[in-house]
Amino acid sequence: MANSLGIHLYSHGFDYVVLEGTAKRYSVSDSGSVCFSAADVKDVKNVAKRIAETSKGFKGNQICLSLSSSAVLNRELGLPFNNRDKVAQVIKFEVESELYHLNVDDVIVDFFELDDGRATSTMSVNALDKSRLATALEICEAASFDPPIVDLSIASLFNAIKVLPGSSRTDHEAYLHVGSESSQLVVLSAAGMVSATRTIPLGWLELARNFAVNDDEATVADSEDLDSEVFDADADPADDSVGGFELGGDTSIPFGNDFETVMNNCSHAEQQSFSRALESELRRALTALNYAGSPLYLLGAQIDGLADDLSAGLSIQVAPLDLGLTGPNDSVPHAIALGAALRAIGAESLEMNFRQEEYRYARGVERIEGPLTWAMVGLVFYFAFGMAIDIKLSQQISADTAVMYSRARQKVQRLNEQVGNIEDYPDSWVIKNDFSANDVPQEEHIYLLKRSVDKAKKDLDQLMGEDEVEMPQSCLEAWRLLMNYLEVEMADYTGKWMIESFEFTSFNKSANEPAHVGAKFGITIFPDSNGQLIGRFDRLQRNLQAQDFT
Repeated sequence: MANSLGIHLYSHGFDYVVLEGTAKRYSVSDSGSVCFSAADVKDVKNVAKRIAETSKGFKGNQICLSLSSSAVLNRELGLPFNNRDKVAQVIKFEVESELYHLNVDDVIVDFFELDDGRATSTMSVNALDKSRLATALEICEAASFDPPIVDLSIASLFNAIKVLPGSSRTDHEAYLHVGSESSQLVVLSAAGMVSATRTIPLGWLELARNFAVNDDEATVADSEDLDSEVFDADADPADDSVGGFELGGDTSIPFGNDFETVMNNCSHAEQQSFSRALESELRRALTALNYAGSPLYLLGAQIDGLADDLSAGLSIQVAPLDLGLTGPNDSVPHAIALGAALRAIGAESLEMNFRQEEYRYARGVERIEGPLTWAMVGLVFYFAFGMAIDIKLSQQISADTAVMYSRARQKVQRLNEQVGNIEDYPDSWVIKNDFSANDVPQEEHIYLLKRSVDKAKKDLDQLMGEDEVEMPQSCLEAWRLLMNYLEVEMADYTGKWMIESFEFTSFNKSANEPAHVGAKFGITIFPDSNGQLIGRFDRLQRNLQAQDFT
């Protein structure tokens, strides 16, 4: 059964949920939360190691990474059309004037449409800094997985809320997720679509701001009384870089504290102060969104008395919400990580994905484009090098052929000179390749010589396999062996002798015989001065049959 993995990554840790099944029928097979220590966040590899240890049992590529919406610039833009492809072509240019302190080339922009009841289409545009995206993908790469989808926590919360039945919804409803480093507010219309969103930079980790830390951990920012703390929802955190990278959230808060530890070590007064601060931020957000209705549903961290405090302070109905899904041992999966896992498995979503431009997810052949390019370069080099070797060998063979032909002509010339010394020799004894026996005009000698030489060279090239003809079974070698034998055998004979004819036939390998050459030759032996010729032919035949090459 297919698995999907959703990871919510933020400055102090990450939440994860593993789902089994399809978008219509699924179950939670694993979920959990991991806190980073101060030593972890000093190096990307340490963070990746923690994630790899947690997800090492996961197999598959249905992965969605949800990054914190903290410090992500969000603006609402009105456009006269809502086709996603058309909006994607112009959205970056439209939002450029809103990026006061950012360079448009330093951010990845994505959007989703708001159901706010206006005549024109309203887009909620989010600009994610490329450096944060690069850091997150570097962590994923070091953890040995490559998420095809990178989303924001505000969009993942919407995915998680959509698991609830929406048939009974008659008016706008607000959902507040109290997270670790921030809180996400999503308002849904009666149609179940997003009407408004806000990210409040205040999470339950704020209760650990005054906790003591070990000497070897990161330094803690100056602690202040929560009652006098002022939170600005539109302000960016001061400097979130610890260990040289930033994942969203206030890193001046001590690391290594999970929710249970925080709740066991904070006082009731600190919880009340946190409730008042969250109430103040929530009132500002709801007022800006013109949401005066009821109810408000709470997800995420279940802090004692928080729902009652918010209900009394905001004068609206506030109630905790259970998504109705449980994991192993009846554990409740983290909502944002659940939304990320649902996005990975193909459930309904806002369709945002920040893997764009140079961070686009490679699919199919694109994933091996680099290695494939190097392989092609290697093959081209191999064939070019082989071609150079073949050309060099061809030149050497051609040179050897020319030398062999030259030597053959010299032997023919010497043989004709020897025949010329014999009185009354027959014309058939003369090898006419050098035209010595032809009565032709002097001016035609060069032309006839060139034509005969070209023909002889072509015949020799065919014999040697240089004229696109496969070389026969060693006919040339058979000729060499036979001539060497005759020269040695007839060395002690004082009379004259000559070869009348040669006939070589090449035979391929068969079932009964190996590859061999059949040779027939005619020889004429003249008696010597003493007239001794008896037994010479028998001796030639007997000794020839005794050779190891016959």
